[in-house]
Amino acid sequence: MKIERIELHQLNGRVAAPYKSSMQWKTHRGTVAVRVIADDGTYGWGETGGDARAIAEIATALIGKNPEHFGSIWQSIINPRYQSGGYGGLASKTASAIDIALQDLVGKSRGVPVYELLGGKVRDRVSTYATGLFYTEADLADPTWSGFLDEAQGYAEAGFPGMKMKIGGFTFAEDVDRVGALRRKVGDGVRIMVDANEAYDPMTAISMARRIADFDVTWFEEPTGSRSLEDNLLVTSRSPVPTAGGESASTRRDVAHLLGRRIFDIIQPEVVNVGGISELKLCADMAEAFNVRFFPHFFNTHISLAAILHTLATISQAPPAHPKEPFVNEPVTEFDQTSHPVREALTDPYFSQTDGYIDVPNAPGLGIEVNEDALDHFRQGDVVAVD
Repeated sequence: MKIERIELHQLNGRVAAPYKSSMQWKTHRGTVAVRVIADDGTYGWGETGGDARAIAEIATALIGKNPEHFGSIWQSIINPRYQSGGYGGLASKTASAIDIALQDLVGKSRGVPVYELLGGKVRDRVSTYATGLFYTEADLADPTWSGFLDEAQGYAEAGFPGMKMKIGGFTFAEDVDRVGALRRKVGDGVRIMVDANEAYDPMTAISMARRIADFDVTWFEEPTGSRSLEDNLLVTSRSPVPTAGGESASTRRDVAHLLGRRIFDIIQPEVVNVGGISELKLCADMAEAFNVRFFPHFFNTHISLAAILHTLATISQAPPAHPKEPFVNEPVTEFDQTSHPVREALTDPYFSQTDGYIDVPNAPGLGIEVNEDALDHFRQGDVVAVD
């Protein structure tokens, strides 16, 4: 086979109602969906963030290559941009989308799920937790945060074993109170994670960790600037709550710095940033070697969620002790529950959880298909084609 054509679809849709992290309001959500087509008509899907036309400029060099050589193709994208850290950002995002799409394509060509390309699965389902509980306009007007607490109760009743909330968007005292209110609402049997999205300086983050520790918080995500390694190391060294981060890391090189210096207690690479399935799997293996928990970040569509599920289906339990327990020695994946019109329409199947687990797809490739009508509806401008 040879790569004959690459299509890039810049997708964007307006959310049902705006919601906010510590830094910004979300009024729209989108992705760049990438289809790689071989000369025999077989194709695969990937996705990432960024600008479709800029990604296409890098992808032009891939036409005519054998899609089964996704390792050498990955290197052809990343290695020429090694100098001065040029492998980060756009190059890593391009490699991520292409790698996911090639593995989907090759899996379909061979008639096997992607997890078979990775060495075979060791689990049929992956534990998950709900991500939501952003700040909303209703929150700003309601000192009882009834909508926030009702949302949390809904996740608990749906069977999620844990949920992640935002902090850093209200005053320090208000956010402490919100964490406490969430714990009282869902009880002691549900895990709570907090995500500051880089809201704090180190001393404030340490103070926050000490204040919320009594609420049995499972982890404190992105307590300070994600690229500020010394700041995060300081927080990790003094926080009574485990720290987590790494969603913006590009390739194994960034992840190696985080692991080698134990910047975070939990590492969270994002498959659409770090370099795709190939790199996510490698980072999982590195995390196991360093005895750092590996819980990938997810905030895109179910193209990349499928990629995460296939990867986590294959990684080792760490440590390989019994009993197997999610959040302890078994991997978990984030499951975004916020409004995302593109995600909600783009793929078949649209994954769901049962009793806190998502089944790993068994169909060839990623096990998903993309809705062409959704592409047409959410695409911004024309298809960007490379051939």
